[in-house]
Amino acid sequence: MKSNNNLEINENDDLNKSEDLPLSFVEEDEGEEPVAEAYESNFENSLVTQCPACAGNMVFNPDKGNLKCPYCANEKDIASDNKEIEERCFESALAEGARTWNDDDIKSFSCKNCGAELIFDAHTQAQFCNYCGSSHITFQEAENTIPPQYLVPFSVTEKLAGDHFKEWITKRWFAPNDLKNSYKNNKLLGTYIPHWTYDSNTYSYYTAQRGDYYYVTRTRTVNGKTETYQERRTRWTPVSGDYKRFFDDVLVRASKKVDNKLINKIQPFTLGELKGYKPEYLSGFYAERYSVSLEEGWEEGKVEIDRDLNSEITRKIGGDTVRFLSIKTQYNEVTFKHILLPVWLSSFNYHEKLYQFMINGQSGRVIGEYPKSAIKITLTILAVLLVILIVFFVMSSGDGTVASQLESLYLG
Repeated sequence: MKSNNNLEINENDDLNKSEDLPLSFVEEDEGEEPVAEAYESNFENSLVTQCPACAGNMVFNPDKGNLKCPYCANEKDIASDNKEIEERCFESALAEGARTWNDDDIKSFSCKNCGAELIFDAHTQAQFCNYCGSSHITFQEAENTIPPQYLVPFSVTEKLAGDHFKEWITKRWFAPNDLKNSYKNNKLLGTYIPHWTYDSNTYSYYTAQRGDYYYVTRTRTVNGKTETYQERRTRWTPVSGDYKRFFDDVLVRASKKVDNKLINKIQPFTLGELKGYKPEYLSGFYAERYSVSLEEGWEEGKVEIDRDLNSEITRKIGGDTVRFLSIKTQYNEVTFKHILLPVWLSSFNYHEKLYQFMINGQSGRVIGEYPKSAIKITLTILAVLLVILIVFFVMSSGDGTVASQLESLYLG
C-alpha cells in the first residue's frame, strides 16, 4: 500500500543539514518504475513519515531513537507497542512458506558483482553496493520472504561512528603513518543485517568412556644407578546418561554477503533491547534481505548447539579425560525470530586496495581490515631480536653488572 504522505523533493535542495542523518534523499526519476518491495500488511504500510511542521520526509535519528526532519529539524517520537517478544513455530513457518515483505514505498536492488540484495525507502538514492562498492546494481522485484519481527535500532549516529573509526585506526600500531594522517571518512552506510534466533528444548542421550588418572611407582637404571619414578596411567570406565538443556536465542547470521569474521567480532548485540519491527526505524537506512534461509540457519544453529552440548556433557561426565563420546540429540519445540541488527558499513582505498570495516550500530565497536607497514613490522622484529640478544648476553656473561656488560657490548 502506497503512502499518501510522499513528498516530491528537488535534487537541488540541501538535504544534509543535520550531521547525524545517515543518508541523503533525492527525487526518484519519474521514468523509473517504482519497485513494490517490503512489508506485509500487518506491519506499517510505509517507510515515509511526513513532517507535521514542513511536510518534509522524516528519517530515523539514532541519537534520540525518534524521527527527525532533515529540513526543519523537527522531531517526532515513534509509538511503542510494548508487546512481549514472541517466538514463531519453526515447523509451522516451514509449512506456511514465506510471506510477502512488500510496500510501494520500498525499493530493492541486487548487485551484479557480489549478489547482495538490499531494500531501502523509495526516496533514497542508491548508486553503489554497500558491500563491494560496485556501481553495477539493478533495481528489481524481490521474491517473497519472511518479514522481520524485531530489530535493534541504531543508537550510534553516523558522526559518532566516524569518530569511533578515527580513534580505532589511529591506534593501529602497524598501520602506515600516511594512512593515519591523511584518512578522511568515506560515506558510512547504516545497514540492518538480517539474523535468525532459535530456541529449542533439547534431550540428549550419550555414551562414553571416562578416564581417571592414577600413578604407579616404577624403577629404572640410569648411569648404573637404580631410581624410582611415577608413571601415569588411565583407568577407563564406561558411562552413559541423558542430558536436558533449553537453548535461548541462538544467534545465526542470515547474510552471506557480510564478512563472517568481521560480523562475529563486532558482537555482542544486546538482544534485550529488541523492539517490535516498525518501518520508521528503517527510514533513511538500508536493510539487507536475508540470503541464508530459515532451514539453512537452523542447520548452523544446531552446529552451535551441538558444540555447547559436547562441552557440557563432557564436564558432566567428569574424570580427567573422556573418549569415544557419542551424543544423540532430539531438538524439540523449535521456535525462531527474524531480527535485524544495526551495522555501519564502509571501506577505504589505500594504494589501490580496498579495505572494509564495520561498526556496531548499537555499541560503537569497530572491527576492520587495514594495511600494515612493512617497515614497522621489520623494525619491530629487529627490536625483539635485539632484546633477546641483550638478555642472552647478560645471562651468559656470568660476573659483572648489567651496565658494564651492555657497555662492553656497545664498545666491542
